[in-house]
Amino acid sequence: MGEDKQVPSTPKESSKRRVSVVKTPQGKESSRARRRREEAVRRLVADVQARPDRKFGGADAQPTKESQDWIVASTVAAALERGLDRDLHHELVQEAKENSGRIGQVCHDHSDVFLASVGKVVALGGPSADLANKLNQAQEELETKTAGQMQRAAILWEDSTASHARAKALHTMVGACQKVAMHVERARKQAALGRPRGALEAVDEARNALTAPMSSLFAGPQMEDAAQILKDAAQKKKSREETKDSETKSIMNLEETPFGRRASLLLPKIENEVLMGARRGLNRWFLALRSGGDGAKAGRAVLRRCANSMAVGPGNLGLGGHVPPSYIWRAKVSDDLIARLNQNGRVVKAVRLGYWFERDATKEAEQLRSCSPGMERRAEAFAAAFGWYRCWDETVALLVDPSDYASVAASNDNNKGNGSSHGGSRHGNKSSLGFRAKVGRTNQGLSTASSAKADKDARSKWAALLTPEILFENSPSRTDDDAKFMGLAESVHPVRRAEIAFKLLGRAEEFVQYYEQNRFGDVQIGTDKDGKSESRSSLSSLTGDDVSVGTDRIFFAKSLPHLCASVVGFSAVEAALELGHFVDEDEEEKAKTTPDPSAAKAAVATRFRESSERYERSLVTELGNCVRTRASNANLPELVRASCLMAAFRSALKITHPSSTTRRFDKELLAMDVDILMTALKVAQDEQLKATTVMVKEDNKVPLPVTQKYPTKKDGTIPEPEEVGMPFGLANLRQESKSKDGSRTKSSEEQHSFSRSVPLVLRSIHARAIACAAFALSQEELGQTFLQKKGSRAACYVLDCAEYFINVAAVGMKDSGNKGEEVTVDKAVQTMANITALQSSLPRLFGTLMRGLCHVGMIRSDQLAETFQYAEITLKNADKQCDNQVGGMYSMIYEICRSKIDAHLNYSLDGFNWVAKSVRNVPNPYCEGLIGCMRGMFDALGPMDEGSRAGLHFSCCGHVSERLVKILSDRPVEGGLSSDGGLPPISRIDAFGLKNLSRDVAEFKMFAQSTGVPQLVDCFEELHSITEAMLDKDLPILLQPENSSHRKKKYPYLSLEKVGNILEKYIGSGGGLSIMGGGRAPEGMLVLDKKEVPNLLRLVRSHGI
Repeated sequence: MGEDKQVPSTPKESSKRRVSVVKTPQGKESSRARRRREEAVRRLVADVQARPDRKFGGADAQPTKESQDWIVASTVAAALERGLDRDLHHELVQEAKENSGRIGQVCHDHSDVFLASVGKVVALGGPSADLANKLNQAQEELETKTAGQMQRAAILWEDSTASHARAKALHTMVGACQKVAMHVERARKQAALGRPRGALEAVDEARNALTAPMSSLFAGPQMEDAAQILKDAAQKKKSREETKDSETKSIMNLEETPFGRRASLLLPKIENEVLMGARRGLNRWFLALRSGGDGAKAGRAVLRRCANSMAVGPGNLGLGGHVPPSYIWRAKVSDDLIARLNQNGRVVKAVRLGYWFERDATKEAEQLRSCSPGMERRAEAFAAAFGWYRCWDETVALLVDPSDYASVAASNDNNKGNGSSHGGSRHGNKSSLGFRAKVGRTNQGLSTASSAKADKDARSKWAALLTPEILFENSPSRTDDDAKFMGLAESVHPVRRAEIAFKLLGRAEEFVQYYEQNRFGDVQIGTDKDGKSESRSSLSSLTGDDVSVGTDRIFFAKSLPHLCASVVGFSAVEAALELGHFVDEDEEEKAKTTPDPSAAKAAVATRFRESSERYERSLVTELGNCVRTRASNANLPELVRASCLMAAFRSALKITHPSSTTRRFDKELLAMDVDILMTALKVAQDEQLKATTVMVKEDNKVPLPVTQKYPTKKDGTIPEPEEVGMPFGLANLRQESKSKDGSRTKSSEEQHSFSRSVPLVLRSIHARAIACAAFALSQEELGQTFLQKKGSRAACYVLDCAEYFINVAAVGMKDSGNKGEEVTVDKAVQTMANITALQSSLPRLFGTLMRGLCHVGMIRSDQLAETFQYAEITLKNADKQCDNQVGGMYSMIYEICRSKIDAHLNYSLDGFNWVAKSVRNVPNPYCEGLIGCMRGMFDALGPMDEGSRAGLHFSCCGHVSERLVKILSDRPVEGGLSSDGGLPPISRIDAFGLKNLSRDVAEFKMFAQSTGVPQLVDCFEELHSITEAMLDKDLPILLQPENSSHRKKKYPYLSLEKVGNILEKYIGSGGGLSIMGGGRAPEGMLVLDKKEVPNLLRLVRSHGI
């Protein structure tokens, strides 16, 4: 039987065998994919056949129907997911069939034994049933009557106790997690709001809650069961090898839970977010200060307020303060001080001319009402104090800025090309004097009345000249600047928040390093010529702009105000960081519950004050160096505005950040050295020369006509007001007209002695002196040291400037009028008259300047007398300079007249025959032509003063007489030319030629008499004496040695040497005429014979000649 039985194969072998023959729906599947599929099906079959006790819980676990069903369900789900459900079903069905066949075979093989066993069991059925009935009855009795109720109650109590303990543990854990979540959420919100202190405090509280042991949560009565449940849960998580250790270990903390681990990962991220938020806020603050210009805007507001405060002055009594009280008070004080001086000097006398306090001070104060208080009114009051509006119309150009006269030359060239010329205009009708200059962006006349202000925001000329644009109160950016300045205390909160954040995180040194690197750094702006060393700039780092680029015009117009505003803004920010109280929102919330209000606010001590002060000192130093470097190429208006700006800048630094140690060095760092004073003087001197040159070139050298004015009632005690447009006595400089008889009389067609360029030059000198006074006042406020002089040093500097301006103006008037085309007598005379007119206006000009210096407070009362003495010296020097130029012009005019006289004589007497042989009844043609030439020259001398005019008459007539005497009496020279290059002396002359010459001399004397110049006829006495002596019949007798006294008495200018020279040229008559006279000669005329001439010549030579 054993041989006939076949050994069954194992399920795995049969499964492999069956799977190997099963074909997949996809017949074209590769062998590798088929093997994978078969292997997967085998694994699924093995999972279905696995024993539940081996799959769950190990060997001690009891298999259940639920576990078997779970295995089948999971296997089916895996097969469906992989697409092997049909293969699995086919395999399981095939397996079931095989198992069924195998069971049938087993049952068949063991049926006999089984049936025997069944029989035995059936035999025991009766006793077993009885026993079971009895047990059931006993169990029912126990359950229904005794233990059932107790068991149910015990089970219910245990379930309730366990549920309550679990609920307590769950509630405690949820509460702890809720608390951590609340702290994390609060930290995130605080970080998003930029509140580092609150965020980091919430992070610390959340971390403390996470790391706190659970024993602290379950401490207290009635919490033992919850603690035990938590302990059991902790023990279940441990492996069997760690069971003993976990029994002695305390209850776990919240950080070990999944929630705790996730929260622990969030806390460092929140801290990093706080730090990054602080950095972002700090970077935005740096960017707003540098690129956004918030620091410069706040600096502009500070500069504007400080300048306005300086202009208004204490008690609103400054130049820009309340008018009329402030202006009238200053005018009265200066008038009283001047009245106390000794009235002997020229300047002291002139200072009271053209000014009357009761009349002029009130009028000027009323004019200032239209100006807005502050810097604009200060500039206008400054100009009014120096008499500008008493002397000039308010609409005329100042002629200080180069743009005022830069286009005059171009305009002149255009007019010449068009063939047009500017004619003179009468004064008083507000019409152009003919000049064109650029005012603003258009070409206008230098004295043309400009249109009235179109709006209230228009700047006056003096305000635009003396005041930088940044200091005006009505600046377009004022509202924005003030808003930035008022919010400056709050704008520094990002710095404090960042400092707190870094400090709370233990990284304070890193914050200081980061702040100093971004706030106090410098940048490279260029290298030297060799490219070896680089130039570092703190200003460029502060503003973000390269301070080394740009022209000087752009620097003074745009860059310098921006740099000053940026530095002041930097100081304001540093003061806000140092002095401003930073209140965090969290501290503010705590302060609501704090009884002491002082505990809520505390000034945070800065950690980088030394670096800030060092950087501020470098900024101020570099700014001063930039101004000093650029000053050499600046013009006077730029220097004036720069000085005004620097004075306001220094005051703003003092007010904004007074506690900085840099304030001790501001004077040395900002005060421009003495070179700036000499530089300004030289620049102003050069500009005055250029302006004078332009004005004189445009002048047509025609005297201005006198404007007829209605006579007004005069009071002898009140000085006449200045003539607007013709101040300082110019209106009284008039030339006299010449009548037919040669006398000087007043005429209805009166003319001034000067041309139209004189008022313009005088106006430019006046305006430029006022600008220099403003410059000196600003330099004095900066602490500048002027040269050691008696009196007020700043006032003496202004007087020196005026003296140099007058000197270069006189030189310019002289040189500019003598260049280019040929200089005529009338133009040269007019140039001389213009310089003389300028000189005559100097005393009143200096007087007006001295009154202005007293008014603006540049001269103290104890310095007044010495300053006036210095003004007298300066006026004397200016007079001397003008005298030098007048003398030079006088010599030039004389040279021109002499050249014309020589040219006329050379042309007329070239080849003239002096052997006439007959007497003329009229003068020679050369005489009439020469008299006409001199008459024309003398008529052109009208603008000159009486003394100079008479001097030129004498010089010209004396030169004519001298030339004729030389031609007549000098010995002939070889080569046919005289020693001076003119006509050679005559070689032959007879008695009739001498007679005709005598007739010419008489005509010259008649012309000299007709000029009306006293004693002018005496210029021809020598020539008259020679001609009359040579025609005197008593000449042979008078030449006798014994008659010497009688000869000298009759002919005092007669020279025997010249008589001898004439006798050598004398052509005697051939006969018929004797020494006693007779023949064809006129009666009384000496005609020598040829034989008598040598005898008479020997007689003359016998005198030792």
